[in-house]
Amino acid sequence: MNSRGIIATFIALLLSSLIILAGMQPYSIYGKIFGISSFKGTPKELYKVYLAGKELGIINSKAELESYIDSKQQELKDRYKVKKVYAPSDLKIMKEITYDTKTSSVEDIYKKIEEIKGPSSFTIDGYKITVAEKESKQESGTVTKEKEVIYVLNKKIFNAAVRATINAFIDSETYDNYLNDTQEEIPENEEGTYIDNIYFDNDIKISKERIPAGDNIYTDEIELSKLLLFGNTEEQDTYTVASGDTIASIANNNKLSVDEFLIANNEFKSATDLLYEGQVVKLASVSPKFDLTEIETVASKRPIYKSTVYKDDSNQYVGYEKVEDEGSDGLALVTEKKEIVNGEIMDSIQISKQELVPAVNKVIVRGTKQYQTYSTGTEFVIPVGMGSWVWPTNSPYSINSPYGWRGYKLHEGVDIGGTGYGSPIKAANNGVVIQSGYTGTNGNYIVIQHPNSYYTMYAHLASRSKQVGDVVMAGDQIGTMGMSGYATGVHLHFAIYQGGAPYRGGVPINPFGAIYSR
Repeated sequence: MNSRGIIATFIALLLSSLIILAGMQPYSIYGKIFGISSFKGTPKELYKVYLAGKELGIINSKAELESYIDSKQQELKDRYKVKKVYAPSDLKIMKEITYDTKTSSVEDIYKKIEEIKGPSSFTIDGYKITVAEKESKQESGTVTKEKEVIYVLNKKIFNAAVRATINAFIDSETYDNYLNDTQEEIPENEEGTYIDNIYFDNDIKISKERIPAGDNIYTDEIELSKLLLFGNTEEQDTYTVASGDTIASIANNNKLSVDEFLIANNEFKSATDLLYEGQVVKLASVSPKFDLTEIETVASKRPIYKSTVYKDDSNQYVGYEKVEDEGSDGLALVTEKKEIVNGEIMDSIQISKQELVPAVNKVIVRGTKQYQTYSTGTEFVIPVGMGSWVWPTNSPYSINSPYGWRGYKLHEGVDIGGTGYGSPIKAANNGVVIQSGYTGTNGNYIVIQHPNSYYTMYAHLASRSKQVGDVVMAGDQIGTMGMSGYATGVHLHFAIYQGGAPYRGGVPINPFGAIYSR
């Protein structure tokens, strides 16, 4: 048979097949052609239900399931005073054209949802607040990032709680004056404070959406204020004031700073406020969920503490001292720019200084005839006498963070700022340098051993000009102020220890009161 005959025969057979198939049901045609024999009847519009990506079954009506969920959640409606409850956020109901006629009841689907996710997974209308990527620095210098998610029924609750939290750090009148642009400018040559800016150092996003109806929806601004300010909503510890108690003594005895005490008990305005016996006060460490930053311009009259200058006498051994002139302190009007985060001074920069009364230096005649310094093992023996204690920075200065407790942790020194990057750092007394180096926490630091088992530490230096074994005299420059290591601004961390070196058995002491009377 030639090729034309073959083609004609093929066409004839194909036409015969189509004629036979024409008498069959349409779906039988598809089944014969594609090898599918299970299709029967007509396709139906049904709904497949998925929970967190897992198929739960097929239902006839999406609206029926949603209505059933709403009807079964009266307890949630009563608790949150809402009119409607919705499915969990990860429940997906997908419309599908299918020949599968096996469906589940909405009751069965509902039971599966409760078994897998629990009743608190159902949702209601509300607001989701995301406090995004708050940076928290650890002692090691590492930075971790956190994301806090808060649910509220309405924005008014959140706004009121934020306002209450802000007022824990900034009094209401001052904050209103800032918001309304009704602050008074600082008069020329006078003291005063002007707020340049207030802002959150976090991204805070608010979105209206269906939120999970668990126990973490805040319906009360007081409870939410606790979370925002203290980091939790637990009942705060309290203390009953006894005779002789002061705000400072209560704070210190409970490992809190005075600032933390005042924030937790904002009915008090300063550490000098009086307490009465039997009064109940709160004890709580502040751990805000966001960073409230204030930028302030502050003008204040500050003492210019007299410097100590020495006249060297080579006929007397080191340790000999005789006061030739007591000198006197001066006074200056200092204007500073301060960065304050959650009530704590992070940085202070002196932008002007007007000298009102000049300081007169204290003059001491001291011996310079040297003994030999020698070492026994790792400890240096210091054959120099104790000199007069001198302040380690220039004056005027700012105390950014005092000695004492904060967040249940002892800050073992004072953070001194306000004298500027690169300003001189001086040895507080006669001694020998026993440590001079760098760590991730302290940055450039120096430790000096003094007579009578005193040790001083100077951290975050921009530079060090003394090395281990160097003999230093009170007032000698040992480095410059900086912000190396774990430091949030330009300052000197200055600490005094007794009985041993820092972190080697030494006991930290408060420089103010123990050594300095300022």
